[in-house]
Amino acid sequence: MILPSRLSATTLGDLLGRLYRQRTTGTLELSDLWAPPGAVSSRHKIHLASGLVSGVESSLPAPPLGELLRREGFLGEPALRALLRRLGDGDPRPSGEILVAERLADPSTVEAALRVQLRMKLDALFELEDAAIAFHTARPTKITARRIHPLEPRDFLVGRPRLRDLVPASEVRYRRAPARAQRFYPGAPKAEEETRREPPRASSSRFCHPIPEAKRRALAKLGLSEAASENEVRRAFRKLAIELHPDRHVTAPAATRDRNAARFAEVSAAYHVLVA
Repeated sequence: MILPSRLSATTLGDLLGRLYRQRTTGTLELSDLWAPPGAVSSRHKIHLASGLVSGVESSLPAPPLGELLRREGFLGEPALRALLRRLGDGDPRPSGEILVAERLADPSTVEAALRVQLRMKLDALFELEDAAIAFHTARPTKITARRIHPLEPRDFLVGRPRLRDLVPASEVRYRRAPARAQRFYPGAPKAEEETRREPPRASSSRFCHPIPEAKRRALAKLGLSEAASENEVRRAFRKLAIELHPDRHVTAPAATRDRNAARFAEVSAAYHVLVA
C-alpha cells in the first residue's frame, strides 16, 4: 500500500479509512514538521490491529486515567491517592492494571475510561495541520497489552474531515507553510486560503454553530436534542451512568452485563465529545 508522504496532501480520516479497508496491522507514524527552532520534532503513533485503532502514543495533552475517573465520580480521592502512590513508588504497570489489580476500580469502568481516553488522544491528532507520514507494518505493539477493545470505525471515521470535502487538488496551485508555522518562523510565507465545500449542517446550538456531525450523534446517544445545554448534558450522562454502571448489574446474565458495559462505554464517549 502506498500512502502520501505529507498529511497536507490528504486527511487523517482518509489515511485511517484506507488502513481500515485493508485490515492492516501496524503503526501509522506522524512526525510534526513545524516544531520550534532547536526542538525535536514530535512523533505521534497510531497503532492499528486489523484496521482498528488499538492505541495512540502522542505528546499532545490528554487527561490521565485516574484523573478522568475521578472527574466523572468513579474513583474516590483515597483510591486516586493510592494509585498515585503506586506510580510514585515506581510501579511499572499501566494505571488501568494497577486500579484493577488493587481493586480500586471496577474492570468494566476502567475499560470504558480507557476507551474514552483513547478517543480523546485520537481527536487531538485530527487537529494536526501537517506532518510527515510513515507506516510500519508489524504485529500489535505492547500498547495493546491493556486488552481494551479497539475503537470501531464509527469512532475514528464517521464525521471526520475527508479529502473529498476539500477543493480538488487541480484547483490548488501550491500550498505553503501552515498557519501554525507563523508562530515559530515569522518570516514564513502565509498559507493560501483554500475553499472548503461544507456539507449541509443542522440548525445551530450552544455547542457549535452549526453543530458538527460528531456532536449531533453524541447528543442522540444521550437522548438529547441539538439545543441541549451543558447542564442538561451532564444530568443526562449522570442518569445513564447510574443506570448502566456495572456495579448495578452484578447478578445479571453475562449477555446483559456485556450489553450494559458496551452501552456505558458509548455514553461515556459521547459525554466527552460534548464537554471535554
